[in-house]
Amino acid sequence: MIAVSLASASSTAQVHGPVYRQFFYNPYLFNPAFVGINKRTEANVVYRQQWTNFKDAPVSAGVNLQIPTGKRIALGFAVASEKQVLIRKSTFMATFGYVVPMADNQSLRFGLSGGVGLNKLDLTSEELNTNDPALVNTRNNFFADGNFGAVYTNGGLKLGFAIVDIFQSTSFVGENSNQFEFSHLKNRLYSVSYRFPLGVTHDIFLEPYFLYRETEDGLQNAWEGSVLLYFKDKLWTGGSYHENNGIALFLGATIKDKFKFSYSYDFPPFRSGFTSSSHELHVGIFLSREKPVDDGESYNAIYVR
Repeated sequence: MIAVSLASASSTAQVHGPVYRQFFYNPYLFNPAFVGINKRTEANVVYRQQWTNFKDAPVSAGVNLQIPTGKRIALGFAVASEKQVLIRKSTFMATFGYVVPMADNQSLRFGLSGGVGLNKLDLTSEELNTNDPALVNTRNNFFADGNFGAVYTNGGLKLGFAIVDIFQSTSFVGENSNQFEFSHLKNRLYSVSYRFPLGVTHDIFLEPYFLYRETEDGLQNAWEGSVLLYFKDKLWTGGSYHENNGIALFLGATIKDKFKFSYSYDFPPFRSGFTSSSHELHVGIFLSREKPVDDGESYNAIYVR
């Protein structure tokens, strides 16, 4: 049974990039070029419980800090943990972002992240003391981790592209589990969003966005489309449809121009056979006021004016 679970976990661990649904809230989790996009130093915590009440369902959590310097440079730091079946994957990443102004209200942003990760068996003491060959021949492994992204912004328009893993981190079992290798750069994420006001008061904004994830084996390629509605940049709601994960509903708010949160509820996927829902919560705090950046932009994503 453990051997089967390890094979399943090793296969699942080959899925690169975040599994989060709320791209609009913190796109830095998806593409490093979005680091510091809100032009304010901010700290965020995220937690996702997938398929509630389903044994060994994926659980993801993370903390990130984004620091725009006000001189076209932004820095980011992220710690993340994800448990899938019997494997816990933990990573630490640091990000360097740079903004290139192109014209009035236009810019090109770049982001490069690098760090280390650890794949670790998450077993009970009884399982650790077994003589099961699947465990005897399996060991924890460290790996290099990194990603790269670019984002073009023009007012409310954002076009993004990211290579979500620069290094190979798929090997878990065997003698080469700590081998350092570059990836084939075929795990990619494409994004497009456009945020525009409804009416002349600019109190209500609409933001549709579309994501497409491309994987090296092609078996997990998937798209997602969403629509968000913002009320005076203090309250937002909306929904999305993911090709494999189904429908999700969003609700969030900014409080006193300092605290923000966003929650999503995922209905059971139509084609999975699961009857359990998923839950995702983001909580953040702004640690500074907006820092002017020479980036040609006047648009800010979830910033309360």
